[in-house]
Amino acid sequence: MAERADPQHSDTPTHRHERPEDWGWHASFGKWARIGGWLAVAFLVVNNVTTYYNTAHAPWLFGITALLVYLLVRDHFRRKNAWRN
Repeated sequence: MAERADPQHSDTPTHRHERPEDWGWHASFGKWARIGGWLAVAFLVVNNVTTYYNTAHAPWLFGITALLVYLLVRDHFRRKNAWRN
């Protein structure tokens, strides 16, 4: 049951600020997110190999794929050069 604020002390907050580290998250999604990212890159590249007459979607697919590859490569080098895991 939620705590109710005391009417005499209504100007003080009833909750304290909690940081993500308090809950065990340290801004890393783990190896499965990286594996899923590379699978998404493969899916987007394969999805662009089509026989459609209209290829208006191609720049969007290549752009999203390039952005995802950039983020994954940047994450790789950031982890490689980090002081700790």
